[in-house]
Amino acid sequence: MRNVTLVVSAALFALAVGYWISADSISESRLAGAVGADGFPKVLGVALGVLSLILAGQTLFESYIVPARDKAPVQEEAQDASSAWRGHLRAFGLIAIGIAYVLLLPYLGYMVAGGLMLGAVATYAGLRPSLATLLFAVCGGLCFYLIFVKLLQIPLPAGFWPGLVN
Repeated sequence: MRNVTLVVSAALFALAVGYWISADSISESRLAGAVGADGFPKVLGVALGVLSLILAGQTLFESYIVPARDKAPVQEEAQDASSAWRGHLRAFGLIAIGIAYVLLLPYLGYMVAGGLMLGAVATYAGLRPSLATLLFAVCGGLCFYLIFVKLLQIPLPAGFWPGLVN
């Protein structure tokens, strides 16, 4: 399992570098303030890179520095491996929600797609679908819209909704 974690952390680090390079290619506007359009994506790239290095460091620390524990019986090792794969499948589920968000964003708009994503993630994490979940998703989508589009003046996709009003 250690090798898989090291491979994943290396892939995440490579993704972080690619993300940084992509963010660096965003053209700078003369109207931009101290932090341009590339600022936030670069921060995300650095955060991903740092977290991938921490994951690799933790894996190496636990493998080589911490004394080896007594070997567990074979049945417990098999059970640990299946629970680890369940964890990976849960992570892939979150990635699928993120992909659906990116695909729906241009059509539904930032506020609606963001609310749907928040509701899907909350439900996926174990929150039962209820009025509280719906309110969380609606208020979250609205708050993110107000922060990014209105307060920070970041142009994000509006979706097809403005065309219905006109």
